[in-house]
Amino acid sequence: MVKRLFAAGILIACAFSLGAQEKLQPVAPKPAPTLYQIDLVSSEKLISLDLPVLKGTVYLFHQYPTGTLISVRKSTVKQVGKMTPAAIAAAIPTTARTVGNVAMQGPRQGGSAGMRSNMGMGRARDAVSAANAGSDRRTASPE
Repeated sequence: MVKRLFAAGILIACAFSLGAQEKLQPVAPKPAPTLYQIDLVSSEKLISLDLPVLKGTVYLFHQYPTGTLISVRKSTVKQVGKMTPAAIAAAIPTTARTVGNVAMQGPRQGGSAGMRSNMGMGRARDAVSAANAGSDRRTASPE
């Protein structure tokens, strides 16, 4: 048992001495991504992770930052260009922003919102049923 521990200690010491002899190489900083800007006729701009490829009558590219594959008609594209490093730095978000209450959502409240919305649907169904009940008498055949 002692011999095994001694042998394991020697192996570990040798491994450390071999690792210490290797020089540590500094890690190179990550290169800035190459982004492409697609200017549309409607004065909108899209950012692409890769060079847009023309396939038939559409440009195909991966949208920045999600990587979603997008196709845009050739007729709606004004120009495609490589972005400068300054433009890339401006396009990359540095901090996450929190979204507050959105106007169409309304404020967040406690309780069950689903129950209130179902009550509104019940009233709508009643109104439709009442309207249809009157039309049944009008469209019924006289017999």
